[in-house]
Amino acid sequence: MSNSKVVLKSLLFSAFLFAVPQAAHSAPTGTWLSQPQIRYHASSNTLTEAMAKIKHQKYKVVFLDYRNVPDEVQKRVSQAARDNQLKPVVWIQSPQLRSLTVSQLIHEARHTDGLQVDDHYFKHYSSKDFAELRSTYAKPIYCSIQPFQAKQLPTQGCHQIDVQCYTPNTFRRCMGLADRLNAVTSLATKRTFQYRQKLGNRKFNVFLWPHTNDFFNRTRQAKPQKNVKSVLGVTSLMLSEAAVSAVIPTDFR
Repeated sequence: MSNSKVVLKSLLFSAFLFAVPQAAHSAPTGTWLSQPQIRYHASSNTLTEAMAKIKHQKYKVVFLDYRNVPDEVQKRVSQAARDNQLKPVVWIQSPQLRSLTVSQLIHEARHTDGLQVDDHYFKHYSSKDFAELRSTYAKPIYCSIQPFQAKQLPTQGCHQIDVQCYTPNTFRRCMGLADRLNAVTSLATKRTFQYRQKLGNRKFNVFLWPHTNDFFNRTRQAKPQKNVKSVLGVTSLMLSEAAVSAVIPTDFR
């Protein structure tokens, strides 16, 4: 066979490879750590390891429930995130129950690089409240909604929007809404995380980060009776996750 024919066949084969469609892969964006998870990792000295694992799983943002978490612990958690090239963002849970004002919402984010307001905020606060928050707070604001709240989203001011797609039987419709809003699709660990392979090239969040109990199981096997605080922390975590699971079926969290 002449050299020219060999070269031609090689070029045709290369062209064929480039023409074959490549499988689209979804991309992790953010994940949430609840207050019990934070307390557990802080008390068991696994903060750095947990953040490294979150980064290894290609997340970029970690949403943090800092309610009643001491300032020093907040600083440690946020710094552990930054040290692993993650952006720490405070997740402001149910601000209406504490009647948080704009200045108080901003104070909640004093140790982070952004704040997140979720479906509870958009249910109980007005567009005027959000505009005041946006004009006062200089860092990114992440907006998380339930599917039926699309019309309550502000027209501008959200650094990133995510739609909570937590119910299997409405999952496809929820993905479509996220696409229309140019939003991230948020998955629930125990209900829709299993469908992440169906996301194509969409970005996704995961509520909550599903691997804290892996740390606890390992710690329990290595030190069966030494870390009482960690045991109490994960007991609280399990109760918290059970409470979340009880409300997720109706797209509430």
